[in-house]
Amino acid sequence: MGQHLFDLIRQGKTAEIADLVNAQPQVAYSRDAQGISALMLAVYTQQPVVRDFLLTHCGELDVFEAAAVGDCARLQALIARDAMQARAISPDGWTPLHLAAAFSTAEAVTLLVEHGAHIHQVSHNPLRNQPLHACVSLNQSVATLSALVEAGADVNATQHGGFTPLIQAAAAGKREMAAILLRNGANPAARCDQGKAAIDYARERAHRDIVELLEKHREQDQQLTIR
Repeated sequence: MGQHLFDLIRQGKTAEIADLVNAQPQVAYSRDAQGISALMLAVYTQQPVVRDFLLTHCGELDVFEAAAVGDCARLQALIARDAMQARAISPDGWTPLHLAAAFSTAEAVTLLVEHGAHIHQVSHNPLRNQPLHACVSLNQSVATLSALVEAGADVNATQHGGFTPLIQAAAAGKREMAAILLRNGANPAARCDQGKAAIDYARERAHRDIVELLEKHREQDQQLTIR
């Protein structure tokens, strides 16, 4: 029955999910063979309606779930019991800070950092990325990005494939994030393993506002060099 719930979540069938959980409440506690909960699958597939429904049916959250949904009260309670929870690794290789950076709030990020989460921790999975990469890739919150940068995140760190946060932001069309990264020392000349810089991705994907941002930044750097 747990597998059926996971299939319904992947298909986004909200009515069927509600019917199943209401008929069999214990199914909301299901985890897959890897140990990923139904709630986390809803988060990963970016289905807020399903996520919020499951939150009311899945009992107490673990540290990864609490980080991903931004439940700071639950995070504080878990870390108070065991400080190492702030540095735990999920079954699929993420730290709580990665999950907060990717899916929740600046408040959750700040709380985790203040309680010992490593801002430069690399994920234990093929992406080999840091929380800042996760934020740029999956979050729309500029406040969350700023919280990571203010906490000392490396704006020029590379993940698998040589992608920097700036390259990610340019490729995804996230101008405001790109601007924050540039203001905080991101190198626009950095290239990924395919030999492309941020401006190359912005041009390929017709993100003209980011192309203009990067060109303006380059002109300003050239003027400073001349002076």
